Amino acid sequence: MTKRPFNIENKENESESNSIPTKKAKTIDSHNEPELNSILKNTAKINDSQNEPEQEFTTDDEDRESYNESDFSQGDDESEDSEIIRPLPISSLIERHDGAIHPDNKQYYIYTNTDLMMISHTARFWSRKYLKIFPHVDPDTYDMYIHNDFICYGELEIIENCLVDIAKGTYMKHKDQMNMTNYITTFRRVEALTVVLQRSTNFTGIDDGQRFHGIIRVIGACYVTILVNLLPKSMFDNTPITDDHMRKLIKFSQQIPNFKQVIKQALILGHMLLSIGSIVSAYTTVLQTVYCKWSLIMDQITIDLNKKPDEEDEEIWQALKHASGISKHAFKESFNFLKELDLYTKAYPGLGGHSHDISKWSKTRRSTFLSDSMDDEPVGSFWSRL
Repeated sequence: MTKRPFNIENKENESESNSIPTKKAKTIDSHNEPELNSILKNTAKINDSQNEPEQEFTTDDEDRESYNESDFSQGDDESEDSEIIRPLPISSLIERHDGAIHPDNKQYYIYTNTDLMMISHTARFWSRKYLKIFPHVDPDTYDMYIHNDFICYGELEIIENCLVDIAKGTYMKHKDQMNMTNYITTFRRVEALTVVLQRSTNFTGIDDGQRFHGIIRVIGACYVTILVNLLPKSMFDNTPITDDHMRKLIKFSQQIPNFKQVIKQALILGHMLLSIGSIVSAYTTVLQTVYCKWSLIMDQITIDLNKKPDEEDEEIWQALKHASGISKHAFKESFNFLKELDLYTKAYPGLGGHSHDISKWSKTRRSTFLSDSMDDEPVGSFWSRL
């Protein structure tokens, strides 16, 4: 498989006019040069337009529809005694609907009846690039049968591309020059990862348990790394918040107004991922600490994990309770994104790429996997084509 060169790093012309001043911020040693070289060496080449710059804040494309809340009303005719209607996943809307520009922060768009009620310009841009690939890693889209796990590995490939793009487009791009503005952009890229994970309903079915465990640790380290970069140390323990830290958190909440929503979705997804087989990471424990402390400090809400909440909050409560039962030091994990990604790329060289994107296959290759042709092929020829 061809290698993926650094010079195709994903670029975006995102305005950061609302970001905080560009002063040097803390890191957790995420710029080790041997690790960067190793990641570059072991990732697959992606030949598509992912270095295409982000052009504008709103779109007038004919293939996108205006967003109308009434289009997504759920159960208007149902009785008042019916179950609570769950919000729609935002991944189901952002591909074709632009939302409304946030009145106080033009970097964000507002949606209604969705789990993430707002999404950043950066996250929506990158989410759309990944979401449009999902149908093309599903053989059913093409009336094809390849093998049972094909869609699982196809979705894994998209997740790997997203993680590698975050590494190359932020930490590896700026290396030791990362500042708070870069970290805010990085968080918005991780926000897109959350949307991608939300859409990835099949990748958990891969038949390689070790690889599944490995990617979970990379995902977890990605979340923890950006939180450590962004937040004061007192957000991760019982240390009191100083006045200076409080001022920074208030400023931060204005620049990333959906911070708590993103962490909430990351916790819910993490609970689902860590409930498959044995627990292999404690990253949700870190997220749980941040979420609960943010709720206490910024929202004056104390979360009681011993008291069952209302039904609408049960999903996040279950995720928080699950995370609280995992020791932060239960596993030998660095919580360092580039280190964990480096370990993963060494174990699975050539990760990412587009080998499972059927739209990039030749017509001849596709024809051999069409469902109608399976009945006529000689016994044993199926595996020779993989």
